[in-house]
Amino acid sequence: MPAIAKMTCSNCGAEISTMNMSWGRKYWLFTIPLMLLGFLPLIKMTFFKGDVVKDLKITEVTKRQAGSGLEVLGLITNEGKHKWSSVVVEAEFFDASGAFLDEWTETLRSDIAPGAQEHFKVTLRNADLKDQTGDVKMVVKIAGGYSAPF
Repeated sequence: MPAIAKMTCSNCGAEISTMNMSWGRKYWLFTIPLMLLGFLPLIKMTFFKGDVVKDLKITEVTKRQAGSGLEVLGLITNEGKHKWSSVVVEAEFFDASGAFLDEWTETLRSDIAPGAQEHFKVTLRNADLKDQTGDVKMVVKIAGGYSAPF
């Protein structure tokens, strides 16, 4: 028969039949709200982040010849509630039949605050499009960006 270890009280010598090593309710009532406060930034970053495509709108898009290349100029307006940084503008080019020709992207270095406007320029150094500027259909869109969670 295996020996069963018995615990005794060091002060009075009485045998201890049950031992509880858990925290009481008052400790749990303190730690659970504290843990929720710790997860609040994570919840805010996950569920309440903005959508760069919905917040930023591109207007006043023009194209012009620039030496051996082409420049696309435009204006971005932030219609959302978030401040956007490192916004990526993408210019796609299609021929008259709708076939894809080329695309160029440019990352804006400045931040765009809510309600603010920012001019952008995408420079294309491709001689293939230079010859087709009259027949080329251009689509300019927002491809990405970062929003600060706080």
